[in-house]
Amino acid sequence: MTGKSQPGRVIIRSSHEDLSDPTAHLLMPTAEQGPFPPFDRFAESVATSRMQAGLHPHLSEEVVAYVLDGYVRHEDGTGNHTVMNPGSVLVVTAHQEIRHELTMQPSQEARSARWLSIVLRLPWHTEPPPTSIQIKDAGDATESIDGTVRRPVVGPLARAETFMQLECTDIEFTRETDVSIPIDHDRRGVAYVLRGAGMIEKKPVEMGHGALFENVSKIALYGSPGLRLFLATVPSVESREERDTEAAVQSREE
Repeated sequence: MTGKSQPGRVIIRSSHEDLSDPTAHLLMPTAEQGPFPPFDRFAESVATSRMQAGLHPHLSEEVVAYVLDGYVRHEDGTGNHTVMNPGSVLVVTAHQEIRHELTMQPSQEARSARWLSIVLRLPWHTEPPPTSIQIKDAGDATESIDGTVRRPVVGPLARAETFMQLECTDIEFTRETDVSIPIDHDRRGVAYVLRGAGMIEKKPVEMGHGALFENVSKIALYGSPGLRLFLATVPSVESREERDTEAAVQSREE
């Protein structure tokens, strides 16, 4: 990032009901918290019945959905449909328009389905990404000596990768512990509480709370058994634009 380095910041937010979608709770955007570019939307959905709103479009966006509980049906504009189980990851890269829908699998009567949805805004590129849909399982969970079990969901250590270089990890606490997770300084991110209560950067959080952070070298977490967090980071808009400019200059010089 060029110019003077900006001080790090961590903002705690609580998710709110999405008035346009009764199954979803939004961390962003809300009246309190707008988009956090390139994050356009971060939401948790809980469906207790199959509510069909119809296919909806995505254009110039990359969408990631991670199934937490239950079974979720994904259908796209070509008529293809897939049943996603807990741990399934959907990545939609929509340089060109893609229409799709996520609903609770109808065979789950008296049950519920729960998933996270992240929408990232695709930047302008001289070589745009291919439009695609991929559905994969999250990576294998590993137990760490720090008292957490970590499962890579998206990124180099996982099975699914995104054009936007999103990296996501599902973190569960197996004992009371303090954890410090390194963060590349040119990335901004979200830490979202899926279950339980604890602390992020010494600030109390509980289920449905999230922390938005940028310009930090690490994120400090505290929790006890039962705490489960989802950590997502992506290169900031400024750092991505700088890399794209450098790549364009280099290409012209070659």
